[in-house]
Amino acid sequence: MKPENEKYNKVLNLLRVSEPTLDSTKEIEREVIKRITKINHFGLIFSEVIDFLFGWVYIGWVRRSLITASIVLILVFVYQQGIILKRIDVLSRQTVVIDKENTSSPTDEIEKLLMVYKNSGRRFPSKTITISESQMKELLESVNELQIKYKDLENLIEEDPELKKLIEKKLIEYNHTKINL
Repeated sequence: MKPENEKYNKVLNLLRVSEPTLDSTKEIEREVIKRITKINHFGLIFSEVIDFLFGWVYIGWVRRSLITASIVLILVFVYQQGIILKRIDVLSRQTVVIDKENTSSPTDEIEKLLMVYKNSGRRFPSKTITISESQMKELLESVNELQIKYKDLENLIEEDPELKKLIEKKLIEYNHTKINL
């Protein structure tokens, strides 16, 4: 045999014969028990659960993409609420007509005419109205007739520039002579 093999065999025999000396057996014992209990412990530690659930917070692109998604959802919600409010506003301006089955009495017609009068923008105190049906019809006919005549008069003034200048001049004079309160 070679001298290197002999040295190797001597060292090997020496190691086989000698026993290891343990300086801190209690520390080794504690470490072994700790590892055994950790293997048998099936429950998760609270901090591990938190890390598992909120670990995405430490990833920048995930955090930014979730913030962007939440902003988009908020904007969609605001847009949707705006549309709903516009539709409610349109609905509140509409007149509701409840039609009864082809039965109408004179009082129903008066009520309808009063509603037309109220919706035209005129105001009058409630519960003090003493108008007959014929008076109401006459009033509505005269209002319609006045509106037609007024539109005809406006068209006539717009078509004739001299008449328009004359009316404007008269209005200016009237405004100067009128007492301003």
